[in-house]
This record gives sequence, C-alpha cells and structure tokens, in this order.
Amino acid sequence: MDTWRSPLIAERPLGKTLVLAYTLIPRPVVGFHLEDVWVEQLGRYGVNALSWSYFAASESVPSMGEVADILAKYQFDTLLVTQLISFKPLNRNISNSQVSILETRLYMAPGEEVYWSLQSESFLVNYVGGEIRRPRERDALEYVETIIQEMMKGNVF
Repeated sequence: MDTWRSPLIAERPLGKTLVLAYTLIPRPVVGFHLEDVWVEQLGRYGVNALSWSYFAASESVPSMGEVADILAKYQFDTLLVTQLISFKPLNRNISNSQVSILETRLYMAPGEEVYWSLQSESFLVNYVGGEIRRPRERDALEYVETIIQEMMKGNVF
C-alpha cells in the first residue's frame, strides 16, 4: 500500500460522506456492492455516509459536475472515491491469476482538494475470462476494513 496525506489541509472530522466506487467499465454491480460495504463499515465507526448509487439515476460513471451538484445539494463534507485503476498479473500462465490495483481518495467537499489517498493491490475484483464479477462478500469487507484501518493510522478519522 502507498498512502499520501495533504500537508496543506488541517485535520478535521469526515462529517457527512458521499461514497463512490467504480471500475474501468461503466459502473457494474461490483461498484454498487463496494459502495454499500463502505457505507455499512463507515457507519460502524460513526461516520454518516451515503452511497452514490443512492442518488444515481443511471449506472454510468458520473461526471465531476454531477458529483459536485449532489455534494452541494445535500451538504456533504467529504467525498470518498474507490477506483479500479488496472490489473496486475501474478502468473502469466494462468489467465485469471491477477490482483486489482485500486486507489481510494478522500476529497474535501465541495471542492476537488484531495485530503488523503491510498493505492493498493487487492483481490477485491474477480476478473474471469475478460469479465468483472462481483467479489466475494468477505473480500469486499476485508478490503474496506483494511483501508479504514489505514485511514485511522493516518489520523483521517
């Protein structure tokens, strides 16, 4: 894992958080599922979080304008984005032997200032025969919990 925290933004509570998760292709079920896991787990730590899919009218990847409108309209304090960046093969001889490279960023709303980010390798995304499939429940839960622990280490909340 590789983490970064802005030295220019003072520490503050997460407040009301909008959670958005997406992959390389337009918002398949795996993105919605991960948002739900994020919201549930953040709630366990006292963070008031809602998923983008709660507001979304479509499954397409939202524009920054669409996200900014929701952030402002519902007065969110932060935006948490988890994005699948790429896949990394583990064994060239086995087609689905790979991990996903994910980046999670925390923005201070309503602007576009990144407060904290983390890039990691994970088995979160099931990739079989060219198709992204929903990860196992425990994989998504373990991923989110690991990232939350990293956020806590970095005094994000």
